[in-house]
Formats: sequence, C-alpha cells, structure tokens
Amino acid sequence: MKGRSAVLAIGLVLTLATSAEGGGGLGDVHTSAATVARLVEAEEEVIRALQDYIDKEETRLSAIRGYIDDWHRGSEADYVHNPINSYHFLRRVTQDFPALKHALRDTATRALRANLTSLRNGVDVPEEADLNGAAWALVRLQDTYDLSVNDLVEGEILGTKAVKELSVDDCFRLGQQSFNNLEFKLSKKWYEKGIEMLRASRPVDRHTQKRIDKITKQQKHRAMLADIVTNMAQNSNDRILDQFSGLGIPTSFQKKIYAEHKDYEQVNKLDSLYRRLCRGEQIQPPEAYIGMKCGYVHGNSGYHKLMPFKAELKWADPIVVVYHEVMTEAETELMKHISLPRLETTQVHSFTTHEAKKSIARIGKTAWVRRGDDTNVDKIFNRIEDMTGLTTETAEDLHVLNYGIGGHYDAHVDFFDLQSKSIDKDPHQGDRLATMLFYLNDVEAGGSTVFPTLGVEVPARKGSALFWFNIKRNGEGDYRTVHASCPVLLGEKWIANLWLHEWGQEFRWPCTKNPED
Repeated sequence: MKGRSAVLAIGLVLTLATSAEGGGGLGDVHTSAATVARLVEAEEEVIRALQDYIDKEETRLSAIRGYIDDWHRGSEADYVHNPINSYHFLRRVTQDFPALKHALRDTATRALRANLTSLRNGVDVPEEADLNGAAWALVRLQDTYDLSVNDLVEGEILGTKAVKELSVDDCFRLGQQSFNNLEFKLSKKWYEKGIEMLRASRPVDRHTQKRIDKITKQQKHRAMLADIVTNMAQNSNDRILDQFSGLGIPTSFQKKIYAEHKDYEQVNKLDSLYRRLCRGEQIQPPEAYIGMKCGYVHGNSGYHKLMPFKAELKWADPIVVVYHEVMTEAETELMKHISLPRLETTQVHSFTTHEAKKSIARIGKTAWVRRGDDTNVDKIFNRIEDMTGLTTETAEDLHVLNYGIGGHYDAHVDFFDLQSKSIDKDPHQGDRLATMLFYLNDVEAGGSTVFPTLGVEVPARKGSALFWFNIKRNGEGDYRTVHASCPVLLGEKWIANLWLHEWGQEFRWPCTKNPED
C-alpha cells in the first residue's frame, strides 16, 4: 500500500495541474532546433504579411484623413454661397465619398487573416505545452551549467544577450515547471525571484499585493507537497522506483530518494562528474593521459591507404576514439537534408516494459537514414568499415538526432545487455557491439558527449566521429561506457549514430599497441 501511495504521489507531481500560474505539460516543438527553425521561417512570412497590411492600412487611413481635412478647409456658408466651393463640395460627395466608402471596406483584414492561416500551414504551431517545455529546458540549462537566476532574467548567457528580459510571469512559469518536474529547490528560487520583481514594482497596488500574498501561500503548499512526495519515495522499494526508470527524474530528487541507500554515493558521484564534464572541467590528472595520442588508421581502400584517417585515442580501456575530418561539409548537409522531413519525437527504450516511450531524459527529434537513401550514404557506411574494420552489414540504420532548446540525453549505455535480460533481439542482430557517432555541425556552446566514469569529454565538432566499444570481449556489457549528451546551451546540435552488431576484421587501432595485449 505504501509503494502504491508513492507512485500516486510522484505521479501527482509529474502531472500537476494546479491553480498556480504557468502550469500544464511539456510539448514537442522546442525539442528540435530544426522544428523551431521552420516555425521561425513561417513567422518571417507572417511579419512580411503584417508589414504589407500596415502599409495598405496607412494608405487607407491617409485617404480617410484627407477626406476629413479637406472638409475643414471651409465652413457651411462657404460651401453654400461660393459657386466654386459648391462645385468642390458636389465633387466631394459624388467622387470622393465613394472612394472613402471603398477605403472603409474590411476586405484587407479578412484577406490578412486568411493569409496568416495559410502561411502557418505545414509547420508545427506551438501550444501552451510547448512553452512549458521551453521553460523547463531553461531550468535544465540553469541547473547543468550553474547559471544564475539573475543572469537568466536579464537574458544573459555566456555574454550573449537575449532580445528581451524574462518577466514576472516567465519567472513563475519556470518555477512551476521546475516543481512539476521535481526540481523543488530551483522552483523555490524562481518563485522567490518573481515575488521579488513584483515587490520592486512601484507602486505596489492592491492587485499586486493580492497576487504576492496568493503566490506566497501557494509556496507553502508546494513545500508541504514536496516533503510528502520525497518521504514516500524514500520509503518505496526498488520495484516501485524502477517504474520511473528512464522518465528523466532529476538527479537532485534521486539523491534525496537514495540518501540512505547503498547506491547513494554512486548516484552522487555520477551526477557530479557529469556536471563537471559538461562545464568543461578537467577530471583526470595529466598523468592519466600518458600514452593517449593521435595517430593514423589506414583503411583497406587504395585512397585511405594513401590518405589515412586521423584518429585520436581518448581512452584506451574501454576504447574511446575520435576520428577527425571523416565527413565532408556536403555529406553533413546531405544527412540533415534527408532527415529533416522524417524527424519525429525521440523516445527511450524501457527495460521494464520493453516499450519505447517519450521521456524528458532525452529531448530531441530523430530520423533514420538507410542504405540506399543516397549513394553518398552508402559511401559513409563503407567508410565506417574502412575506419574500424567492423562490418556494417548487420548494423542498424543511421540514427540522426537534432537537439533544440536545452536538448540533451541523460546518462545511459547503448547496449541492451542481452546476456542478462530477456528482450526481443529483432530487428537487431545481437547486442550493440560498438557505437559510431558523427557530429554534423559545430555547437556554439554545450552539447558535448561525456563519459562520467572515465572522465572523458568530447566536444561536438562538425565532420568528426566518436567511436567506442559497448561490449567486452566476453560478451558482457561494459558499464564503464555510460555516457550522456550535455544540454545544448547555445545553438543547435545534429548527430548521426550507427550501432554495429558484429565483428568484421580485427579492429584497427589508432595507436601502435593494443592495451589488452
């Protein structure tokens, strides 16, 4: 009964629909920069249509003003007693007035309305849930990169200024989304900032004070609910907590749950290393990189025997390698071009239900690119075999991802651990032996791939590829390869994954010695 109460309590917060401002769920539009870009293009057309409407309105209003101003040139007597004025008056009534009536017709407004509707056809128009999702993304960035509330309110990120500052209502929305997603501490900060901004307004009228009092009271209720949910989760058994695996529950809440658990130190350490690596901190001491070096990998093709691949060994055991300049500008653009119309909301695989599901643990949109989609795509598959010596015949399709506002992927492993889990292997041929990850663009800030257990951080660089083995030689999954995609702080991120399932030839080492020898 206690476990069921915990599920209900946590579920209550995850689906919270309170009377507080900024409530509601998360949406889809913000998850992909490409989706937002299409919406921005549509908005540019909307602005052009509105500007054209304003220009026409100015002409119409000018005609109305002219009709009024022309009347004020004389008096009633002038128009009656002066024959020339009488002529002008009759011309005004017979010629100018019909033109005025035409100017007063509302066809322009109706046409504009129809035009605006057509301009946004074919694009994902955001709703309230999408705004909530973008708000939660800002909170994620704040938490991961240790950004201050004041800087975010002022629109400041790494010296880049936003077009507008955040308002009081924005602060409350970020506070509510933080609370809905179990970031209770950050929620409190945002609500306190919103109240501070309200109190700073002068004068604080009756309506403003009433609003402050209402939100302050709601804050006490949130604090009580947060304590109830935390206590129930702490007293739940592992089976109950497993139901929330992969949902993206923040580590701040997980650490409260596992405060007295044997896994607390592990969760805490993994979270700390993840954040430090995402922020660009050096984790390993300099001596840990002795023997790590750049080298050349000669492929089977005549071309790559003469022009070998540039490889950088990032870690020897398990193997983590970065291949530099292995995809051309044209190829990166081709991958994005093929993927763009296929992008769908990214999902994660649940080991408990064996189902794919949407999760805030992974924010982005994805598409699959297959052999045969383009001859240049086939060349990329062949190049991977040349780079690694592994076969792509049983590999999965290329998995292209586009990350948008705060897009990220929580710490995870790529293998399914088929030896210890009962899971349908179809359509995969065995487990995911290795991962090849291509970076299709440069990320302005954030977006690195990090291996917290190894202390390795790999920034996204267009045209480079990251490779590692997921499976040990004995067939067991290598949990040291747990990795994460840091949130995109500025810009966007495009990657293409390929999961390889079988050995081909022997792996081609980018150094002279195999560390397993």
